[in-house]
Amino acid sequence: MITNSTGKSILILEDDTLVARSLARMLRLEKFDVSICPDPNTALALCSKRQFDLIITDQMMPVMNGTEFAALAKVKQPNAHTLLISGYINSDKANEALKSENIQKFVSKPWHNKDILNIVESEIELSRSSQA
Repeated sequence: MITNSTGKSILILEDDTLVARSLARMLRLEKFDVSICPDPNTALALCSKRQFDLIITDQMMPVMNGTEFAALAKVKQPNAHTLLISGYINSDKANEALKSENIQKFVSKPWHNKDILNIVESEIELSRSSQA
């Protein structure tokens, strides 16, 4: 059986549909298995149903922010690494988020595709090596 996926699974939590689709398209071209959720509650429900290697979450969303979501998701996804993305967060807030055990990396919007792909690959490898 031929598959187009690397088996590396990513959850994107982003309320901006254009940003979510653009990021997912780029990652799917690299053969990642990508799921998109537009809101934190839907994403948490999905985290209860399947495991992800990496979670990419926007910081500024309705209901809860990305940092709050990451803390809740960590309970359901203890081995997944989390990448926080935002166009509205300053370096102090980003550093504060990175001090928690729930966020491993921060990327500001807009990003360079090559940079985010390198981070995604690196974080997935770290996630998988911590499971071994």
